[in-house]
Amino acid sequence: MSKDVEVQLLSAALLLPECGVIAYHRNDMSNQGGIVQTDSTKAVAKRQRVEETTNIKETIESILVAFILAFIFRAFVVEAFVIPTGSMAPTLLGAHMRFQCPDCGWTFDVNYSSETEDESEDMRLPPDAFPRTDIYCPNCGRLVARARRPGMEGIEHPGTEVPVNYGDRILVLKYIYLLHPPRRWDVVVFKSPDDPDKAHYQQNFIKRLVGLPGEKLMVLDGNIYVWNTADTKWEIPKKPRSAQEALWRLVYDNDYYPQEAQRLVGPAFVQPWKSDGAGWDMSRGRTFAFDNPDGLGTLRFDPSANSTTQTLTDYLVYDAGTGPGMIRRPDVIGSNDDANANPVSDLKLTAFYHRISGNGALKLELSRFADVDHMFTAEVTPDQVRLIHRTSTGEITSWQKSLAEAGVRGDKPINIELTNVDYRVELRLNGQRVFDPMDYEPNVPWLITQYHDVHRRGRSGEAQIEAENQQCTLDHVGLWRDVYYTNRDANRGSALHSGSPDSPVQLNQGEYFVMGDNSAISKDARYWDSPINLPHEGLNDVAEGRVPEQFMLGKAVFVYWPAGFRISDALHLSIIPNFGDMRWIH
Repeated sequence: MSKDVEVQLLSAALLLPECGVIAYHRNDMSNQGGIVQTDSTKAVAKRQRVEETTNIKETIESILVAFILAFIFRAFVVEAFVIPTGSMAPTLLGAHMRFQCPDCGWTFDVNYSSETEDESEDMRLPPDAFPRTDIYCPNCGRLVARARRPGMEGIEHPGTEVPVNYGDRILVLKYIYLLHPPRRWDVVVFKSPDDPDKAHYQQNFIKRLVGLPGEKLMVLDGNIYVWNTADTKWEIPKKPRSAQEALWRLVYDNDYYPQEAQRLVGPAFVQPWKSDGAGWDMSRGRTFAFDNPDGLGTLRFDPSANSTTQTLTDYLVYDAGTGPGMIRRPDVIGSNDDANANPVSDLKLTAFYHRISGNGALKLELSRFADVDHMFTAEVTPDQVRLIHRTSTGEITSWQKSLAEAGVRGDKPINIELTNVDYRVELRLNGQRVFDPMDYEPNVPWLITQYHDVHRRGRSGEAQIEAENQQCTLDHVGLWRDVYYTNRDANRGSALHSGSPDSPVQLNQGEYFVMGDNSAISKDARYWDSPINLPHEGLNDVAEGRVPEQFMLGKAVFVYWPAGFRISDALHLSIIPNFGDMRWIH
């Protein structure tokens, strides 16, 4: 061949997935280059176009199948809901404002309810709003935000405008109750029996299940009581630990000790733990130090030390400004609004104890005052731990173990947790239960008598810490109180319809009783006054205050989208989820 007409014939074979073998020839010429297709390559190209069309079709079909499965999953397995109101707070948050104290750093939420819209899942919220009352940190009492109101000499006070967040978005496990019946303390979603003329049994409610079929139930002294037919007496059903951990409410956490030396507005912070005796050094802020090798010193918690904090009552900062008793005032020691609150005796006291030297005992003590006063003491010595129950009638009961039996060492820091809740006392060291739970009996007739005495508010519990003959430090000191279920309507001006000592609830088979964790503002089964009459569903004249089994939609299991964060102040949507607040629901 001449150089001008030099032809190279190149034969190649490519093995392509799902296409078999494709043969082609390529002619490289000095004047031009090109691809010359044979009949076989044309067939392969056509086959490729057909396969591309098929792949697109299969992709579309896969997407459609995925959507169908998602809808089936939503309809029969899991469904997402939005929490519109604060009736389950702070377990689950409705529309709310979030604050962080600039002094102690405590983060907390305050309810936001629209004054013009119904409280439903599609309620419209402004991006920002003014709180209804001045907001004080529930831990240290610092003024965090001002309400908008007329100021002195007719000048309007500017107030503090705060972002408004939508409620928690949760996942509900549907039809789980086809596998097993609902259990007490479940957080359940159901069709509300309330106000059927308006809602037509179509509105979804979320509450905590407290009463089971066949039970007789009442709310007394902040607790749920169930009639035990076998023992012919009222008893308190004990909460499992997972539910109880969700129901503790802050009283004071010394890990969030305020740092401001002097506040420009409002009263200065006062340490609510008051020392009595020699040895305690309270100047270290988050750490309490004791140094007295030959003496004794006591720390007593003073709930009236700061008038603008949460106290040993059922006051909850989440409800600030929603009604009587829901306001804090800086001009008095011990808010006068506590006259409308209920004293709480169910408490948890925690401390991280490090003995440096000495052989004396450290004691954590909780007290309940009723017809008989009860004092519970957790006592830790260098080699032993004791739990002691004393009463005002002179009875003493105690349990004792060596620290080795309890699985801790006296020369190492020990995390101590003492709880007195639901007439059950527990002591834990480093998270492990030391003794079997100790139950004691409430005097129910005496409590009912106190309930009928509307002028008697009762007395809250007390907490104290005592150290002697040693040198030690205490860190992570915290005091918490249990949820308090109310049996009077302080805000609505009407009596409870169901569940008070005057009107206990008798549940029939297939009927449940539910209440909100935020008892003071929850519109739950205690207030419903409409019976259910749906003969075509087998519900003939179901009494008010009951949730029929047919109305149960499922169990709330997970908060998948808590209140989020904004990218900027200009963009009002909270499109960044707060991953740290995602949580299981207990």
